[in-house]
Parts: sequence; structure tokens; C-alpha cells
Amino acid sequence: MNKKTLMITGASGFIGSNFIKKYENEYNIVPVCLIKNKPEDLDYTGVDAILHLAALVHQMKGAPEEKYFEVNTELTRRLATTAKNKGVKHFVFYSTVAVWGMHGYFEHEKVITLKTLLNPLTPYAKSKLNAEEILNELKGNDFKISILRPPIVYGKDCPGNMKRLEKLVDRLPILPFGNDENRRTIVHVDKLLDETNKIIKSENEGIFIPRDDKDMSIKDILEYVFGEKNKKKILIKLPKFGVILLHKIKPRIIESLYGSLSFREEI
Repeated sequence: MNKKTLMITGASGFIGSNFIKKYENEYNIVPVCLIKNKPEDLDYTGVDAILHLAALVHQMKGAPEEKYFEVNTELTRRLATTAKNKGVKHFVFYSTVAVWGMHGYFEHEKVITLKTLLNPLTPYAKSKLNAEEILNELKGNDFKISILRPPIVYGKDCPGNMKRLEKLVDRLPILPFGNDENRRTIVHVDKLLDETNKIIKSENEGIFIPRDDKDMSIKDILEYVFGEKNKKKILIKLPKFGVILLHKIKPRIIESLYGSLSFREEI
């Protein structure tokens, strides 16, 4: 059986490099850098599918709003349009659960599905949703579109929110994350890679939410980090009034840490 030829953008990033390491023997992989190469100048000869990972993610020091749309929306449009015109049959795009614009709920467990109203709040989320809309306009019988909206990703050397939690673990002997009432959907990088691989091989179209089988509390997540780092720390449980007080000061951060937020493709 012939191997598929898979072009990967953002191949040097966390997801891209791990995907290549895990599946390099199952595909003819063509890694490309969209910083050095224009989509219109790439060689698409023999390419069966594109895994588009290159993106401008949340910048801690900030980035101009238009830059998110330049990279996440316009560059995706140019790449997909050119690929379609060159005969590529399948385009796999990494979006984000941030297109729903929710951080977490205290009073009840909120389950987000593909039918839930979209409400992107940040330039990053808005630019990703705009890219989704463009791709859906381009899709057809000869150009399949698969969109993944991953929640928080965790695993060895994972960047982003998990990396920030790991830094807290390194710095503080006592952490206020002993609360176990909340439930959050997350995905281990290995599960995310497996789901991505299945979508590429099966050429399944649509929107997908790759996730672990079981949601986790903030306490579960921190205990996982302790195990990975082989460290013993003390977790204390904040009283409800303390969480409510902190929420008034830093609502987004507290919602993300102590609130519940679950994702399902359908219920």
C-alpha cells in the first residue's frame, strides 16, 4: 500500500514535531515553513493532504490584532486556495475551543457541543474562526476539510497553560489547587496525535473535538504535573467564598482554574 504524502506546516512546533516523530514511517512527510516560503511558491506535486499547524497563538507580551488575522486567517486562505487549485484533496486545520469564548462556570457544569453558539472573544479565537469559515467555503467533493478544535493540551514539554502550571509547581511548595469539584475537558498530546492521524487516514470531514475519555478537576491536573515532575507538593482547598472573592478580582483566570467546562461533539 502506497504511503500518503503529507505536507505539514508548523512542523517544527510542539504538535508538528511530535507528529513527525510518531508517524514519520507512515507518511511521506513534507515539512514546510510559511515564514520562509509563500504558499503560492510551494511544490504541491503528489501531496495528498495538508496538516496546517502554523499559527500565531496567544502572545504573552501582546501582538497587534491585525497580525493574528494576517497569520491565522489570510495565510490559511492562501494556503488552502493554492492547495485546492494544485489538486490537493484533503486539508486538515487546527483551530481551537476558544471559538466558543468560554472560560468556565461555577454554578453548574457547562457542556459545550458543536451546536453551542460561537462567541470568540480574543483576536486569536476570532482569526481562527474566520479561517474556519473560509475553509468551509472552499470545501467540495474534490477538497475535503477537517477542522480540529483541541481543548487544553498536556503532556511532556507541552507549552501554553500547562507550562505555566508547571512553573508554579517548580516555584511554590504549597498550591491553592486542592479543589476537585470542577470538571474540565483536556487532551493528552498522544491522544491528540492519534485522533489527527485517524482523520488524515480516513479522510473524515467535519469539525472534531479531540479529548481524553475523562474530564479532570484542577486537583487532578496538578497531581498529574506532580507525577510527571516527580515532586511532592501540598495542595490546599480554597473555600468557596475565597474563590468567589478572587473571581471578582481576576475573573478570567479564576474561571479557567476553578470553573467547569466540558466539550463534546454531541450529547
